[in-house]
Amino acid sequence: MRYLIFILMLLPLPAFALSCVPHSVANAYIQAANAKEAYLPVHGTLDFDLNRLPQTDWENQQATPNKTLIPATFQGTALRARGKPVPVEINLTLEVRCAGPWCPSPKPGDTLGFLRETAEGYVLSTNACGGFLFGQPTKAQASEMQDCLAGRHCDGLVRR
Repeated sequence: MRYLIFILMLLPLPAFALSCVPHSVANAYIQAANAKEAYLPVHGTLDFDLNRLPQTDWENQQATPNKTLIPATFQGTALRARGKPVPVEINLTLEVRCAGPWCPSPKPGDTLGFLRETAEGYVLSTNACGGFLFGQPTKAQASEMQDCLAGRHCDGLVRR
């Protein structure tokens, strides 16, 4: 045990990387459903300026911003439990939250997510451990969203 502690002391700080519980669409759905705020489940195309994402300076990690707000647009469909999805085109704010120096790296393109409704408009929030944005969603993630919306199996467990 003494040797393990010594070895851990020799490792550089990045070796103690952020440890996150895997985040699934069902986890996000349950979190949104239990929130005080209203959320709109969507699937479509997210567009924003990649150059506005926070960048970590590993030599000055404390300078990494906790939250970065980026203007974005979303075009696609609002998902519903019953009936056809509703076409939407929305200007929104992409909220990128970092945990210390660890920041998410969302990409423009195909996105499944939950937009939080605020007095200023919609916000799509992502963080180092997941959040409400699922870029390049798989068929399984889209199916999981439909199951949750329809009240079928939605337990928040990560499925592979």
